[in-house]
Amino acid sequence: MTTAARPTWAPAKGGNEQGGTRIFGASQKYSSRDLAAHTNLKPRREGQDTQGELQKRDLRAELEQRERKHFSSKDRSYSDDRDRRRGSQLLLEGLKRDAEDRIVPRSQDADDSDGEANNSDKRWDDDVVFKNQTRGETKTPKRFINDTIRNDFHRKFLHKYMK
Repeated sequence: MTTAARPTWAPAKGGNEQGGTRIFGASQKYSSRDLAAHTNLKPRREGQDTQGELQKRDLRAELEQRERKHFSSKDRSYSDDRDRRRGSQLLLEGLKRDAEDRIVPRSQDADDSDGEANNSDKRWDDDVVFKNQTRGETKTPKRFINDTIRNDFHRKFLHKYMK
């Protein structure tokens, strides 16, 4: 967006103001763009690990509990893991079967259907009055010639206006 139409804060001045001889003090006017914005950060709310919550928690006990849980999960046997995978595989197969059962087969043959009623290729302008006015004319394919004197536009212009 352009800023050309906005007034300046230090417009051009004539007379004694010219030449840079005047000593400038701090300006009493300031723009709203010069003001500080977003001066305070968004504070944490309850449940977002505030300083008080962190001081109340026993972090060492939590760490030890997580370590115990981790090492106990490593001790699981291979067969438990395999059984769990097999169970999820059976569940997926059941879901696929349910989806196939939900699909309803078509009871209607293609020959019985009405062709006019299901014609989705029909355009909105198929039945207009002035359709295909240029049927008799053959369209010449557009071609590009990198010469302003020999290109198709120039030839058509000369033929039309300079006969």
